[in-house]
Amino acid sequence: MILLLLGTLLLPLETASAEHTDHRFGSWRTKRSATCTQTGLQFRYCTGCDHWEKRELDKLPHTADEWVVVLEPICTEEGRMEAHCTVCGTLMRKAIEKAPHQYAEEEVLKEPACLQEGKGQFTCEICGKKTSVRIEPLGHDWKKTGVSQAATCQAYGSYEEVCLRCSKTQTERVDKLEHSYTEWTVLKEPSGQTKGTRERVCTSCGEKVSERFFWEGTLYQDMEPCEEVIHLQEMLRDLGYYSGSIRSGQFGSMTGSAVAKFQKANGLQATQVADPGTIAQIETAWKALGQQAAQTAQEQAGN
Repeated sequence: MILLLLGTLLLPLETASAEHTDHRFGSWRTKRSATCTQTGLQFRYCTGCDHWEKRELDKLPHTADEWVVVLEPICTEEGRMEAHCTVCGTLMRKAIEKAPHQYAEEEVLKEPACLQEGKGQFTCEICGKKTSVRIEPLGHDWKKTGVSQAATCQAYGSYEEVCLRCSKTQTERVDKLEHSYTEWTVLKEPSGQTKGTRERVCTSCGEKVSERFFWEGTLYQDMEPCEEVIHLQEMLRDLGYYSGSIRSGQFGSMTGSAVAKFQKANGLQATQVADPGTIAQIETAWKALGQQAAQTAQEQAGN
């Protein structure tokens, strides 16, 4: 009877409860804590019957007291470190990577040339291992020997140079010189909307360059946008001749029309081109308008 009872208590996990299958387990309970020498053991029990489960916990890692180098590594062999576990006293060993080779100064086996690479060698002072290396070519060491042909503004020049190591020679090209021009000569002066013509001559080769132009300071349609155009538009707006945009600095048809209106009103030829003379009269009228406005404001303030 006693043996039968013990056999029932020691039934395997799968047969501890044959009828109740919808188990609801509680939390795991530690029966034996894990250490670095033995596994741990935990149990949990079904809250609705006498069914139970168990699980083992892995051993804990050893805890080293202090690692001591017992064998120094060299370039051909690993080293070794040892320590003892502070819990169980087990001797622990750990490898140390091989040390790098201790190479002496480079030995040149083949000298490099201008275009040919050389060859060098390093030897480890510990184990004698030899390692070959490539030495980059030196490149030519050029020295200028003299000018063969002087450059002009119409033709390239050239000069020769020689390598001080291998005596190879080569010819290098010299860029053309810049033209040296005279001052502009006016052939035809600007008139109204028509640009004038002027030319200048290179003093070295006699080459002539001509261009069409307005007098410096002239503002005209389709020129590059600039601050001067914005100022012109502001003055024409204040004088009542212009109502377009003044943000872009672009001299368009509206600006040209405003310039023509001012010119016509002030006895000038209505060219739509703001030459220096027209700009000077616009500035004079604009400043007078400003002075008049200031005087009027002063009189109103006095009354």
